Amino acid sequence: MFHLIRLEFKKFKLGWFVKGAILANIIILSFLCIIPVVERSEGTEMFKDVTEIFTISGACVRGVFIVFAGVLISKMIIQEFRNRTILIMFSYPINRKKILSAKLILIVWMTFIAMAISHIVVIFGFIGLNQIFHLTPAISLTSNDVLAEIIIVIMFSLTTSVAALIPLYFGMRKYSTPATIISSLLIVSVTCQSIGPNFSLASIIYIPLALALIALSFVVLAIRNIDHIDLD
Repeated sequence: MFHLIRLEFKKFKLGWFVKGAILANIIILSFLCIIPVVERSEGTEMFKDVTEIFTISGACVRGVFIVFAGVLISKMIIQEFRNRTILIMFSYPINRKKILSAKLILIVWMTFIAMAISHIVVIFGFIGLNQIFHLTPAISLTSNDVLAEIIIVIMFSLTTSVAALIPLYFGMRKYSTPATIISSLLIVSVTCQSIGPNFSLASIIYIPLALALIALSFVVLAIRNIDHIDLD
């Protein structure tokens, strides 16, 4: 299985994913820095405590990489089925289920790593810039706060990276790239939106957890039916 995952990684030349992740981090960090400047000019303050900074940065990071996961699903799975290039892989003496499983594991692994690292980079980047430019006085962290936040980041990143597989179901119905991307945007709207000024769905772990369970059911169904798909 590890050999298949490594082959998939080399096959699709996923360097664009790394470059996109770096660019996304820069944009998200810039956005976080602009917020307190704009709010200060208007006489208000959005970041009242460090929890709000964590919530907003986490929502931005997860939203971006859910869409990235949708793009990965489209490039690595949906387009191969639509263009029938997957037939080359299926012609090898390798179980179809292992091939699809390798692709999905790689997508989850890349999404999880990108989410976790990006969130940590964005948070500590904002803290560092805040020390220099004094963007907001809301940051007051202890070592216990940092440890707790890292644990939260890992939990949210893991559940969200699995939940990001839900677009597989919609994309596989007609091998549609637009359906895959649009469904990933719907996942973003469910997991990252705010309801009112004091409540955000992005802070509730049970939402990505529930979506992750739904995604796993779709994955099991797709893997179970892969042997019955006829592309001839």
